[in-house]
Amino acid sequence: MGDRIAKKVLLLGWDAADWKIINPLLEKGWMPNLQKLMDNGVSGNLATIRPILSPMLWNSIATGKRADKHGICGFREPTPDGTGIRPVTSTSRKCKAIWNILTQNDMKSNVVGWFASDPAEPINGTVVTDHYNVLCKMTEDKRTVGPGMFHPAELADELMPLIVDPSLITPDALTPFVPEAARIDQKKDGRLLSLAMLISRMSTIQAAAHHVMTQHPWDFMAVYFDAIDQFGHCFMPYHPPQMEGISDEDALIYKDVINGAYRFQDLMLGATLSLIDDDTTVMIISDHGFHHDQKRPSTSGTQNPEGWHAPFGMACISGPGIKKNEKLYGATLLDITPTLLTMFGLPIGADMDGRPLLEIFEKPIRADQIMSWESVEGECGQHTEELREDPVAAAEALKHLVELGYIEDPGQDINKAIRDATFDLKHNLANALGDSLRVNKSLPVWDELIEMFPDIKYFKVQKAKAYVKMGDHEQCDKIVREWLDEDELKVPQIQLLLGDNRMAAGEHGKALEYYQQAQADCPELPGVFLRLGLAFTKLSRWDEAEQALMQSLEVEGGEPSTFNGLAQVQIHRGQYAEAVENALRTVGMFHHFPEAHRNLGIALAEMGMSDQAIQAFETSLTMDPTHRQTHLWLARLYRRDDRDIERATRHEVIAGKTGGG
Repeated sequence: MGDRIAKKVLLLGWDAADWKIINPLLEKGWMPNLQKLMDNGVSGNLATIRPILSPMLWNSIATGKRADKHGICGFREPTPDGTGIRPVTSTSRKCKAIWNILTQNDMKSNVVGWFASDPAEPINGTVVTDHYNVLCKMTEDKRTVGPGMFHPAELADELMPLIVDPSLITPDALTPFVPEAARIDQKKDGRLLSLAMLISRMSTIQAAAHHVMTQHPWDFMAVYFDAIDQFGHCFMPYHPPQMEGISDEDALIYKDVINGAYRFQDLMLGATLSLIDDDTTVMIISDHGFHHDQKRPSTSGTQNPEGWHAPFGMACISGPGIKKNEKLYGATLLDITPTLLTMFGLPIGADMDGRPLLEIFEKPIRADQIMSWESVEGECGQHTEELREDPVAAAEALKHLVELGYIEDPGQDINKAIRDATFDLKHNLANALGDSLRVNKSLPVWDELIEMFPDIKYFKVQKAKAYVKMGDHEQCDKIVREWLDEDELKVPQIQLLLGDNRMAAGEHGKALEYYQQAQADCPELPGVFLRLGLAFTKLSRWDEAEQALMQSLEVEGGEPSTFNGLAQVQIHRGQYAEAVENALRTVGMFHHFPEAHRNLGIALAEMGMSDQAIQAFETSLTMDPTHRQTHLWLARLYRRDDRDIERATRHEVIAGKTGGG
């Protein structure tokens, strides 16, 4: 065990919190408690992983592992006896969460409301599961405590009286969210009731968290709030700017709800911070962002809910030994558990997919490593067998997911519901593997789906995309040519796939032809401007590249590849300061981007900033160690002023042995 940095850690999960909405509120002074943490800590984007589904993501946050390793692959799952479906449970998680590891090391954890935490695990500490706040929907006489809702079970006696009934939310409490509430005909419009329900759920989790925080000892406290995400699905269509298809009346009445949700979350944060001392490290994180501008997919927040989720969440970390008022760059949600382990002086599992955020600490920190926490013996508080769940609580949780649009109503056809749930789990698993370095493992899952649904060509296309990522261009072409007819090959999305395959094969001119055809057939096709820009860049058609990349920014928003492409254009034009800015923006959004670090190094070197350039090039080599041009740049910089002739020679030798780049 290493040195313990943090005495206590409070982790607050704000599902879907997004800096793009937070920053204007900070500028107005409307989120002072978050601002205080930012001033005394580090903050920045937290990149999500795909698919962007909350149960998968929050379990990745809690384990440092992707879904194929932790086992939570959706919102619902078949019951073990095969008689129906249920919300995904903690018994389906295949590996230890941070609170299990801390239990194993004699540290106490309190966990409140975490996604897929029911039934509660018997950890060293307390657990209030995510089934607790769904009881808000029931009248007081119908609220029942399931056998796994709390750990220890007697916690129910303390927390059941703290449930905030929606009927207790007064009109005065709703006014900050809906100043024009008097205009609403509540006999025809039930959105005020939905708002009251969301506030009651937030308040219930807050009350439970404060109770266990003050009444039960802890080293680690984790509290999950789903409110911002649910506010988004219910009210983001009414957020300014007004969307086409939203009436003037609705836009006027409900335009303040989202800002109100964030301000209320900040008020609750202030109340929570008043209960901790200066020795407590505070982490606020979200699993993804939420589209609020031109990228909103429709006027219904519950239609295609994943489509509303943006690729960057937020992170703010403050406490003893943490840098002050600094930006965090290149973090992903997979880095949270490795960072927590480092704070507690515990080693990182080599099988974890994230890294400890060592750059947040004021003093240099060395993170130890073990092969895996899964092989470490000792009581960790994990479930040892399937536990019966309360059918009423499970039914309410399932109903809530239906209302939010995350799953379809199972209805009376149980066999179909089980089949659909199994499909969702396999589909999400395949997408999760496709988003990782283990993309080859997605192939047999796609094959299963193809066998289950032979008439759905989408799965065959997804398998072809997997081959593109694997660099197997012939297999991609083979699948596309065998399984799609001539008309299907002309579909713009397939044109993009064929272009991507040619880009990956280095045939940039051919790729451009596919992209241009796709754009001609569907001018607003998502992703087409970025692809055009990158193809023009590879072909050194700089003016056209810049035009396409700027169109991508305007239409599609800023993706890391867009900013990196602009950096390349600016390097070619000798606009090195601008190139540095865009390269930094790229790696700030997505750290593992060797080309962006390389572009940063080139721009810095051309500006005469050799030390910083060397650091950028060395970072690029950690991700792409055989890139010839990177080695040549380093050799040149190390030879400059006889800085380090030995290193220069070593890079020249490596460059001579590789043809890469």
